[in-house]
Amino acid sequence: MTRKLLPALLLLVLLQSSSFAAPSPPSKGQWAFPLEDTLTLYTKADGDSRSQEVRMPQKWISVPSAVRDSDNYLWYKVNVNGKSGWLPQNGIRLKMGGKSKSAANLYRNYVKARRRIMDRPGKWTVSEEDGLTEYSTDGAMFRVTEGRKGVEDVFFTTNSYEICREFFGIDLIDFSQPEVRSKLGTPTMRETPYESPEISILSFELDGRNMTLSILERREDGDTEGTVYRVELYAGRTGEPEY
Repeated sequence: MTRKLLPALLLLVLLQSSSFAAPSPPSKGQWAFPLEDTLTLYTKADGDSRSQEVRMPQKWISVPSAVRDSDNYLWYKVNVNGKSGWLPQNGIRLKMGGKSKSAANLYRNYVKARRRIMDRPGKWTVSEEDGLTEYSTDGAMFRVTEGRKGVEDVFFTTNSYEICREFFGIDLIDFSQPEVRSKLGTPTMRETPYESPEISILSFELDGRNMTLSILERREDGDTEGTVYRVELYAGRTGEPEY
């Protein structure tokens, strides 16, 4: 099955989740970076508990503990400007693990698939603009630059079962979050856009490369787990794609 690419939705999610690049987090521990200037701080991990609007510092905040509520949404225990409480997951980027060797292994398969298409585009449409070469087809697109250093990957996105498997050797589309983590391990980062609590973005920064594999999940009404609806790969670390 192949689904059509949705450029408007893609752009919306990217603007919400990657509006700026956060400074590098501490190497050890669990840390949260606010993606909004102001967030609601609750006295308990419960949306019905007492709350107050708190201005967020543009820095990483220690998260000594995290819990899930009855709807399976995450809450983070924090201390902000002398105020202690809980932040819900939306509007937060959470630093979880280190660089991903599993994602780096998937990238090797990606390079082979991308080379095959560049050699014989077939159904892929090729265009050039501002030094970038773009290859697009129904359900997928990738961009590269070509220079003295050879081909450098800039950006890739797909919501197609077949293309995801072709590029990564595994079909991640429709995987649940536990299934993703069973295949790839602990993400480097996870985040939820402030206006879209049903969206979760798992970012796996590649070990040995300045690239990030991004897994986008969506929860439908009544679901306790989100499922993958898009897979992306981009140059740069989490939140700073160079495209």
